[in-house]
Order: sequence, then structure tokens, then C-alpha cells
Amino acid sequence: MDPDFFPPTINAILNLAEQMDQVVVISRNNSVEDYPYPLNVRLKKIGKRISVRDMEKQPLWKKLWCFLGFSFSLLREARKSTTSLLLLYDPFALFAFFLSKPLNVGKKIWYHNHDLVDVKSMRKYSLGYWAAKMEWRAMKHINFFSLPSRERLAFYPRLKAGIPVFVIPNYPSLKVYKATPQKSLPKNGKVRVIYQGFIGPGHGLEIIAKLFADKIGGYQWYLVLKGSVTADFKNSIDEIAKENNVSGQVQWEGVGPYYDLPGLTQSCDIGIGINTNSDTVSLTQGTSSNKIYEYAASGLPVLVNRNEQFTQYLGNYDWVYFTDGTESSIKEVLEMIIKTSGGVGLSARDDFEKTLNFEECFLPALNKIINSTNSSF
Repeated sequence: MDPDFFPPTINAILNLAEQMDQVVVISRNNSVEDYPYPLNVRLKKIGKRISVRDMEKQPLWKKLWCFLGFSFSLLREARKSTTSLLLLYDPFALFAFFLSKPLNVGKKIWYHNHDLVDVKSMRKYSLGYWAAKMEWRAMKHINFFSLPSRERLAFYPRLKAGIPVFVIPNYPSLKVYKATPQKSLPKNGKVRVIYQGFIGPGHGLEIIAKLFADKIGGYQWYLVLKGSVTADFKNSIDEIAKENNVSGQVQWEGVGPYYDLPGLTQSCDIGIGINTNSDTVSLTQGTSSNKIYEYAASGLPVLVNRNEQFTQYLGNYDWVYFTDGTESSIKEVLEMIIKTSGGVGLSARDDFEKTLNFEECFLPALNKIINSTNSSF
């Protein structure tokens, strides 16, 4: 994976760079621009740049060629005497390690699964299929395991006994989301609502686009959509906006470099964190939905659906507002936010700085791993 499409990976690289002499990052080549890492971070991108969508459409032999290139680069770096720790950030990287394991000697292996994999959802005999199918076998050879949600541990019943396990939520980093001014109610009669991430069904966006035909709370509302989207879903949102005469109030922001995201988010007033999808990943998003905490880091109140996960992890924060996902509920909550959100921006930012930041959980885990390896790094 290309780190620029997975913000928690960028956060890990930035924090590893402070602790290590050198960090070598091996990944696919999908992003137009790379994050401006410290000088001791060396990027090794495999192959020519290609978008994620176009990569998905490539024939199997090209995907295999890219995977082999990644595997050989991983093996080459792993065999260097200066390499003490391999951090594998998805099942593909773990699969590549597993295939070359007989040639890797004396290295400590840390596997972080940022996303659950489901063999049944994979095309049979594809690379993704084999990576998912072999995950549990490869995990017999790792030394440390981490994941972004404690609930996801239930999906790893075969985890090796005694292996150190760390929960590292997908919180944003203090190194990325630097100090921001206190957010207050819009003073120009306009409210900007942002959704960032993969844009698709299950996030209430169809309802929100329709609602913006009315001046809720006396304000004119704008919907900012940041991230990847399929042509079909984009057309459906545009059609809803056209039917309700709000086409000029829907702003599409395509995929771009992660270092540009904080500025865009901070320019908005409310964050959309609704997720009513029922897949396993969506049902375990209490600490793994990075967008919710990125909104908080930007001083935004956040709208989420009321479910067990979000209620458990977010129920005590005054900057979180719950909805049942219906049109009437979303409208009511938006009106409530406008009436009460004047002071929650500072509260959201304060919670991010105190506890809801990446460093709060990652650094203790990293220190334990460094100490347990008895290596100088």
C-alpha cells in the first residue's frame, strides 16, 4: 500500500523516524505527491506511478510482477545487518515476508493489521485471496502484533500464545495536526460540512445533500466531499443536488496529498462520521475511524450514528452528536449543533491533545518493542 492513502501509516513513519537511525519504507507507487518525511526516512516505491483504481484493473500478471518487486525489495532490506525490525503493515506485506521467511534470519517481526481481511470476499486465487488465506500461518512467525481496535482481536483466535499485542487506535498525529485556533459559529451565514474518506453509501450523504435545500438554523449549508468516489455514486449525489437546486452547494475534492488535508478540514465547521454499513470493519470502528478523530483535531463537532461502538467510545464527548440516520434526525441534530457548538471546538481539540492522538498509544508500544528486542536500533 502507498502510505499517503493510509494516514495511520504516515503517523507511524513520523514517530519511528524520531526513534530510529533510519526508516526504510517500501510500498506501491500510487500517490502523486509524498508526505514530506524527515531526512532519515527513505522511500522505495515499486514500479511506475499508477492510481489505485487503475491498479485494480490491471491483469493478474502485472499485479504479480509488482508484488514480486515488493517482495525482493523487502528481502533485500531485511537481510541488511543494520535492519533490526520489520514492521509489516498489511496482509500483502505479511505474505511477502512469509514467502521469503527461510532467507530472513534474526529479525524481529511486527505485524500491524490496519484492516480486517475476509477470504470469502476475495476473488478466488487472486493475490488478495492468497494473502488473506495465508495470514494465520504467517502470523505464527511474528514477534509482535497490533491492530486499531480491541474488538478485532476476536477475529484472531489462532494468535500465538504469549505474543505481545498492542491496540493502536487510528488517531491523528500531533506531528500532522498542529495547533489550530478555537472553532466558533460561522459568521458569514454559511456552514461547511465535510465528509472525508471513501465516498459511498452508508454515510448519510444522500440525505444531507437533500437537506441543504433549506436554510437550517438560518444558515446556508455546503457539503464538502473529500476522497475517492465511484462514478455511479458521484452521479447519484449530483443528481440529488440538481433535483433540490443545491448543485452549487456540493463541493467535490478529489484524492490529494495527506499533508493538504488538515487545512481543508480546518476550513469546515462540522464533520460527518456516520457509518451505517454492516460489514465487520464498519462494526468495529470505535477507535479505528481516523476521520472522526481528525475532525476533533481540527476543532470540529462530529455527527455520528448511534450504535454500540460509537456510543461506547464517543458517548462522553460534548463535541460528538448522535443520530439514528433518518432525515428528520439528521436535520434535528444539525440544528442542535448550530445552537450549541460554539464552545465545543476547543473541547475537541483539547481531547485530541490530551488523549486522542496517535503518539499516546503508539509510543508506549514502540518503547516496549524496542526494549524487548534488546537491540540498539
